[in-house]
Amino acid sequence: MRASALVLLAACGAGTVKPSAPAPLPAEHQVVLDTTPKERRRMLPPEVYLRAYLGWFGGLAPLDVQNRARPKGLFDAWEDYLSALGLPDYKIDLPRQTQSNTLMLATLGRLGEVLCVRAAEHDLHVKTPLDQRVVFAFDPKAGSLDEFSVGFDVLHRTFLGYPVRLAPADRAQKFYALFDEVRARHKAKNPLSPDETAWAAVCAALVQHPEAELY
Repeated sequence: MRASALVLLAACGAGTVKPSAPAPLPAEHQVVLDTTPKERRRMLPPEVYLRAYLGWFGGLAPLDVQNRARPKGLFDAWEDYLSALGLPDYKIDLPRQTQSNTLMLATLGRLGEVLCVRAAEHDLHVKTPLDQRVVFAFDPKAGSLDEFSVGFDVLHRTFLGYPVRLAPADRAQKFYALFDEVRARHKAKNPLSPDETAWAAVCAALVQHPEAELY
């Protein structure tokens, strides 16, 4: 059968391959790639945020945070916040939240704000040595955009994971405008200084940035 097929192809001339006439290569054309998200942004599981917060703000275990904060009246117990964070509570048979919601986002955002204020108190207000600071491991002087950008780059790398030079060109300028406005509005030292309050505000804005909270 195979030999018969070869004989038939040879008889029809199919076995002869003739070169085609030379021709220029086709012109290049660009293909447009649509990279816009096709679904709305979503939150990660709350454990991811809590692990990130605990790592950013000192690397403590959850129970260590509770034990340190409760005597100072800063925190009650993790069980009091499980439902707001979307976590299950097996003591009362409360299931895990299966979808992101605004309450979860607001709770985590508020937690980030408080942690930024406490970090500013620890790192800046009590003049903690640079090598012992948790978040603000830089010179907090920010009399100009250039001085601000040095510290802002440290926070940007901490919370968003990459240097600010790779971000949109006006990001540092916009955050410096936030810093300057907060500093101007907080003249009194209550208990943080205007500069310390402004750095806490920048920290909170980065913690709640969509690049840090959503994917």
